[in-house]
Amino acid sequence: MDLFIEELMLYLTIVASASKISTFVLMKEKILRLLEILESDIFQPHDEHEEQILVEANRFNSRYWKVVAFISYTSNLTNMALPLLAYILGKDKLKPPICSYSFLSDETRQTLIYPIYLYQCLGIHFCMLSNVNIDTFILGLMILVIAQLDILAVQLKNITNPSNSGVVNERDQSSRIDDTDAILKFNKAVQRYNHITEFCSLIENVFSISLFTQFSIASGVICVCLFRFTLPSPLQYYIFLGTYIFIMIIQILVPSWFGTRIMDKSCLLSHALYSCDWTPRCHQFKSSMRIFMERTKRPLSITGWKMFPMSLTTFTSFQHFLFLTVKSVTRLIKLICRDIVGGPQWDVTRKRRRQRAFLGHLLAVGNKACFYGDVKGNNDFASD
Repeated sequence: MDLFIEELMLYLTIVASASKISTFVLMKEKILRLLEILESDIFQPHDEHEEQILVEANRFNSRYWKVVAFISYTSNLTNMALPLLAYILGKDKLKPPICSYSFLSDETRQTLIYPIYLYQCLGIHFCMLSNVNIDTFILGLMILVIAQLDILAVQLKNITNPSNSGVVNERDQSSRIDDTDAILKFNKAVQRYNHITEFCSLIENVFSISLFTQFSIASGVICVCLFRFTLPSPLQYYIFLGTYIFIMIIQILVPSWFGTRIMDKSCLLSHALYSCDWTPRCHQFKSSMRIFMERTKRPLSITGWKMFPMSLTTFTSFQHFLFLTVKSVTRLIKLICRDIVGGPQWDVTRKRRRQRAFLGHLLAVGNKACFYGDVKGNNDFASD
């Protein structure tokens, strides 16, 4: 069982890393397009306040990368260095840190233990680096989307403020506000919103499959690690499992959190536009305003393979189903072990009762997870 769990963790991690790396290789042109949009004139700040929003977003990206890199390095070095330290102190034999290579004989593994150990350490190190950098890159794009939505909200609030180009005309001995400047500002804000929408769609087209794979693989790894905690292991392995579970949770929690922020910020644009001084404006401005507010009722979102949105509701649904699944699997293993220990002469009625109870528990798990996802997931999902 220990061997199967460790090999399964390695397999799932490699599949997730291969999916992310292949995305960068196959979607290189679209990724360059994303960077071009970020460097375009429409996304550049126009005053100190807008520039401060972008500076804070970039600063957060840098801090987040440092935190994730520190935790990843800690988990990786703990798993690699402690077995080597125990071998140097003469407390145990040197073992491969990742894969045991059970298809090789014990004599062959002991003969090639140093090349195998070095190969696995380098391989898992580069795998860790690719995961850290790709995950933070995707998150950085989402944070920049939030920053652009904040800038757009500021522009919409100040859309009716007078500027140097504003003109005031007098007709019939009464002052009347000229809406030409406000309409021009509103057109620029709509253009910025269209570019943000295009940017979100391009992020989804590039990383949709990777995000879906990441959610699925991370949930599977968390499930396997939680079950592995129930089995006896040395202290350093528990440290590795704890940090590894934390990283897997972060990998799906953070995109879900900022996906929810994107949806909330896009919905709040209508409130920002409503905050401007729109009551004395012309009919053309008010009509355009109504159309834009109707559009913002459908929030921007980034989905995983067009199946579920990146939101906290999706995260809680995944975790809810995950923990119920671990509980069901643990119960199934206990039932199997109890039957095996009891020998071939078990009570048929008791066996059928256990099978019915377990199937009923599985159905309850599925119904709860589906109900939880349907009730809360539909509120966040934005159809195109």
